[in-house]
Amino acid sequence: MSKLSPLYRCLALSFLLAACGGGATDTEGENGAGADGGAGAECVATADVEASCSDGVDNNCDGKIDCENVECAFESNCTGGGGGGGGNTEGCGEATFGGDPLAIPDGVGMSYETAVSITGFDDGQTLLTSDGFVSACVTMEHSWLRDLQIEMICPSGELVVLQQFLGTEGGEVYMGMPNDSDGTDPTPGVGAEYCWKANAANEPMLEWANNNPADLFETLTLPAGDYRPNSSYDDLVGCTLNGDWSIRATDDWGIDNGYIFEWRVTFNENIIPDCTDWID
Repeated sequence: MSKLSPLYRCLALSFLLAACGGGATDTEGENGAGADGGAGAECVATADVEASCSDGVDNNCDGKIDCENVECAFESNCTGGGGGGGGNTEGCGEATFGGDPLAIPDGVGMSYETAVSITGFDDGQTLLTSDGFVSACVTMEHSWLRDLQIEMICPSGELVVLQQFLGTEGGEVYMGMPNDSDGTDPTPGVGAEYCWKANAANEPMLEWANNNPADLFETLTLPAGDYRPNSSYDDLVGCTLNGDWSIRATDDWGIDNGYIFEWRVTFNENIIPDCTDWID
């Protein structure tokens, strides 16, 4: 099984320099002349490196002031933040990671699982609050939603029930546009995108289907869109972020089948680590 790893990029030095604030400038050009002594004055070095990144003074007379110095590049006033708590994360890393497709053949009590390996967070970093996790999404089809329990499992084993199996009662509910006569093994139909978000307006999938029978009357199809998971993303707090994140689909009712064409998990950008290296 191939796994996708997050692509981490670092901000180019030129981007950081462009983001810097103003401050005094070298009015004479060469060797910082006039940078800290007024127009026409010769620069007098007060430090070997930039002593302050926010005083508007060329402390070491290298012709660079505050954020223009490499040693200041990761100071909060030069980057807009710092550390792993938000900062300037634009371009530093991806917040969304996608996993492999997954066939869901018919099989009572059978589970099928696919994973994506995530490696871009800080070593040992864990999910501190449920706000750090945004959504799990699938593009899939199935000819009987009521067959399924769908779960997401994080690397350290914490589990969230996205779609809960409620028993062998109730009418047909399609996901996407399935092949409804393809026997045991799925012949992929056409997928629709479904996302599980904590604050989605729609109830969990089968609760929505049971409470809105008129909307299913003609097509029997669960509308694409956002639904709340059956269990809370609070259950992921403490979860290790690096490692294998898995989607597990269990078929608990016979005959029907389905297919997950693609799936992804998305994290809040505020928990993505800042850059630590340069691109020249």
